Amino acid sequence: KKRTLKRKAINIVDNKMVAGWVKRKVKNSDKWVRRWLEVNRHVLYSYQACPAESNQARVINMLDLRKTKEIKLVDEGASGLFCIVPVSTDGNHPGYLMRADTQAQAQEWVHGLNRVREQEISKTPLETDRPVTQTANSCCSCCFPKRQRRGPAEREPLVK
Repeated sequence: KKRTLKRKAINIVDNKMVAGWVKRKVKNSDKWVRRWLEVNRHVLYSYQACPAESNQARVINMLDLRKTKEIKLVDEGASGLFCIVPVSTDGNHPGYLMRADTQAQAQEWVHGLNRVREQEISKTPLETDRPVTQTANSCCSCCFPKRQRRGPAEREPLVK
């Protein structure tokens, strides 16, 4: 049974943006896909659907905001564009290009994400200016190296 809840574009709690809809630019394409973003502590979660509206909503991507180089407006937020640039092993991650519905919403996203980032960095100091050297410290799921899948004979048994 489908839920028909209407969600705001951006939910703000205690003057801090915590969740909302944006469009994300698809890598190496002119396409934009709609994504629900949620901030929980220091992690930005990306979903295809809003978890409150759909039981099928699954996390697509996670980004540790403490490991971002910058979160900024693109062209002063004209046409709602903003970019989240994570720290990467080679320092050349192009970032994630996002588009909010309005320039004002883009400004709210950037302000809210930067505020969460700064608050979390002050709680647990991390060296975000140095290159990431270990896979476990990768900033986002796209920075993890591709792993080869193991066949059933190679997997650990669930029950011993």
